[in-house]
Amino acid sequence: MDKILCRKEAVKRRHMGESVASICRELNVSRKWFYKWYNRYQSGASDWYLNQSKAPKHQPQKIDAKSEQLVLKVRDRLQQTKYAQIGATAIAWHIQKLGGTPPPIWSINRILKRNGKIQPKEKHRKRKSNVSYTWFTEPYYPGHIFQSDLIGPRYLKGDGRFYCFSTIDLFSHLGYYVPIRSKDDDSIVQALITTWRHIGVPEYQQFDNELSFLGSNRYPHSLGKVLKLCLAAGVQPVFIPLREPWRNGTVEHFNQTFDGSFYRAERFANFEHLAKLLVEFNLFHNENHVYSRNHGKTPNQIINEHDIKIEKLAHDFQFSEDQTLPYDSYIHFIRFIRSDLKLHLRGESFIMPKETMYQYVKATISTEWHLMNVFSDNGRIAQFNYPLPNFNQENPQVVINTIEQFLKKLKM
Repeated sequence: MDKILCRKEAVKRRHMGESVASICRELNVSRKWFYKWYNRYQSGASDWYLNQSKAPKHQPQKIDAKSEQLVLKVRDRLQQTKYAQIGATAIAWHIQKLGGTPPPIWSINRILKRNGKIQPKEKHRKRKSNVSYTWFTEPYYPGHIFQSDLIGPRYLKGDGRFYCFSTIDLFSHLGYYVPIRSKDDDSIVQALITTWRHIGVPEYQQFDNELSFLGSNRYPHSLGKVLKLCLAAGVQPVFIPLREPWRNGTVEHFNQTFDGSFYRAERFANFEHLAKLLVEFNLFHNENHVYSRNHGKTPNQIINEHDIKIEKLAHDFQFSEDQTLPYDSYIHFIRFIRSDLKLHLRGESFIMPKETMYQYVKATISTEWHLMNVFSDNGRIAQFNYPLPNFNQENPQVVINTIEQFLKKLKM
């Protein structure tokens, strides 16, 4: 029997004097069901037999029509701008620039979905690799691993070329952009100092193999200014495998946010104007941008809720290329070993054991011992002398020999 006919039949039988128990037995319904619809009938409503909406009658957080129209208007304007991002965060940023107070990100997403503005993404199957890559992929606390990259060159009409140094914390996705005119060593050093003063100093700072970060390959054992700055600040630099930019995937995605939500969606009078607005965009991103890894929380919320805090670089920190550097520091390189069994590092090649063929290894340079230790997933597999002429200390091999002789005497 149709549900509506069943409800009407139950009420009709009750009016004819049939008992509730008999009605429930004959129609195969519960007493709770019967009294629900009988009470609805007694309410006097003409449509008592119809299902009622379960939506709450009062919605205190419902977005008003004016705000909804503003969201849709900004979305349409962004969609007409070439290369611009059109997501909820980009919309919120532009509403704030217009002097308004943007709705929460989740509310903007609901508005876009309700109005058919969000298209389902195509699902791409990720290709699984049998090659293990375990180095610096999983952060355990804020400031554990930062990823950095260079965006550019980009161009400003009437004001020439510029670059942008971008950095993001893998744990919280706290990010920072610093615009620079050149990608020389001095510019990168200043960009790093500015970044660390604003979002903190990490334990590991991961780069690609751009010479601006790595230093000259002509003198492989020398340290460039960026490496020296990292060591002076107590940071361990990490370099991803050659020609594998996806190993810096988080900051690469962060670069797209710069292009889509800021650079290609704005008009700048000059470089100084861009730099001023980018400071505001940094603050907006960290306060409002939500990531799936953060389970719907913003970077600032993750930072504020975590017990471990990222210590910021002191404003009186001074860096000189000639300053004394700490000896107990490490520099890490991740490399893929091919069939020639060679580890390629800054213009040099080191022969690896056969078991490392088609595997990733981590080469760690110790500034204290002037040694390079090479590790696989199973532990250390090789060791090489790696003299660093920048460090004015005793020949490490002499120190090693002294220790070995001392240990031999203990065994005697």
